[in-house]
Amino acid sequence: MKYICIRCGIIWIVGIATDELSGGLCDLCITEYVRKKQKSRGFDDCFRKATEDCSETECSYWDSCIKQSANNNDEGKKG
Repeated sequence: MKYICIRCGIIWIVGIATDELSGGLCDLCITEYVRKKQKSRGFDDCFRKATEDCSETECSYWDSCIKQSANNNDEGKKG
């Protein structure tokens, strides 16, 4: 399926390319959005920057960020 970012207009494909089109946010726009929200709520704007375990457990995005960090660390170990 093809996706188009509703913020920046970039198009990306997930799975098999089809003529279907869906909207959402690309990775870059998600990251920018979350970091802006983190700052506005008094947290460091550190989403997807983690190199070690995050202590900001009260952050709304903590769970997503930790999962992303774990996936990135696993990918680095494969090579």
